[in-house]
Amino acid sequence: MFTTVAAYSDPMEAQLALGLLQAEGIPARLDDIGTAIANWEWRLAIGGIRLRVPEAQAIHARRVLAALEAGEYALVDDEAELRGDRDDGALQPPDRETPSSRIAWAALMLFGIPLPWRRRTGAAKATRRM
Repeated sequence: MFTTVAAYSDPMEAQLALGLLQAEGIPARLDDIGTAIANWEWRLAIGGIRLRVPEAQAIHARRVLAALEAGEYALVDDEAELRGDRDDGALQPPDRETPSSRIAWAALMLFGIPLPWRRRTGAAKATRRM
């Protein structure tokens, strides 16, 4: 008999939790995943995507999921970012925001009219901070 150990409204988060439990050797399954993906507006109405495991391994599964929520499975780079350590030489995205692009976006959202806008010259390349 299977028991529900967690419920998710996000299918990606549910798949990650499922993969973690399976990697820990716990046979798990996701119920209502097909319905939640096909009919996204029903996710909350059906109680979300249920992560289910055998009753004998429910306590171990809950401990693993609690460790996941506590951040014990975080990657090293994520921990450095949380501490505020940044690599200032990292590649940065180009800055393409201009007043005309904001006006064009507002016209598109409000009136459905696509307007052309001017991009900044020389901003088409990614740059490195030094």
